[in-house]
Amino acid sequence: MNQRYIDYAAYNIWANDLLINALLQQEEEFLTRKSEGSFPNIRATLLHIWFAEMGWLSRLEGKGWEASAVDNFSGDAAALYKDWQATSLAFKSFVETANLEKTVFFEHKGNDYHIPSREIAQTVFNHGTYHRGQVIMMMRQLSLTDVPKTDYIEWVRQQQDIR
Repeated sequence: MNQRYIDYAAYNIWANDLLINALLQQEEEFLTRKSEGSFPNIRATLLHIWFAEMGWLSRLEGKGWEASAVDNFSGDAAALYKDWQATSLAFKSFVETANLEKTVFFEHKGNDYHIPSREIAQTVFNHGTYHRGQVIMMMRQLSLTDVPKTDYIEWVRQQQDIR
């Protein structure tokens, strides 16, 4: 059962890496140019994706919501990419070894929740996909025409080509 989530975690890393590699071609200030999306710029969107991955991983590991590394982050783009990638790799390691049927109990804004770990993992991967799509659109708004294809089916095709 975990293989499905391990595959999604591998896809998440692959898609993040494609996006990062495209953004590495841009000047640092490109990330903070105003564009339309859930957040005012690409950097804020990337920080949000990383925040969710880190916070949910912490919660899945039984440590509560801990994402202060993102809240306190002030590094440049290269450091952001490196730290975000490390969190994505740690999330994949968790998925590879965890009992994803285990229910996670937590309180948020006065409400109690209980959600299976597998559903949290799926939510994190869907969340990343959603916001990567926004980053692609933001890149286009900022006049980039050579943007990566980060769709899941592109990852599947690449995996089949490798085999």
